[in-house]
Amino acid sequence: MFFTILSTVEVNEDVVFLTELYDRYYLIMKKKAYEILQDYDVVDDMIQESFVRLISKAALLRSLDLHKQVSYLVHTVHNTSINHAKQRKRHLNHTSSGITADSIEQIADKQPSIEEMYSLKEDYTEIAKILSELSERDQTLLYNKYILEWSDHKLAASMDVQAVNIRSYLTRARRRAMKLLLKNGGSGV
Repeated sequence: MFFTILSTVEVNEDVVFLTELYDRYYLIMKKKAYEILQDYDVVDDMIQESFVRLISKAALLRSLDLHKQVSYLVHTVHNTSINHAKQRKRHLNHTSSGITADSIEQIADKQPSIEEMYSLKEDYTEIAKILSELSERDQTLLYNKYILEWSDHKLAASMDVQAVNIRSYLTRARRRAMKLLLKNGGSGV
């Protein structure tokens, strides 16, 4: 389908350029579309629909540096997926689901069982114990990154270090946490 779409492009350079972008960033775009839609059946459709929109933007994309190109692609897939999700929601609101009172009992309960909740609580307790054994810097770094979802730049500013070093700090903190978890007989949560 993607190559059918590209056959409509008139400039051969644009075909080569868009094909390279598609090949290089397909997995990133797929991940972004799945984050929004949670449905692998439509993810490829969203990527292709995004490229239909990007055909007219080939010259603009070519003029951007690498990071801005990736950002542009991801934002296009993001917006396309959001639009699709809104359209699907509107469609579902206007159609009947066909669920009757008898069939509701047959639908699987998505709530975790008591055993699963207890197991999760034990895992969280174990992780909290491990994190408390880490240095304050590692605790703060991991908490701000994964709980508060701070960007690398915000983490760097809060720690008064360069943003390029944050990835290394995070990797080391995760390794120390995993080492402690394995040392304490953890399950490798």
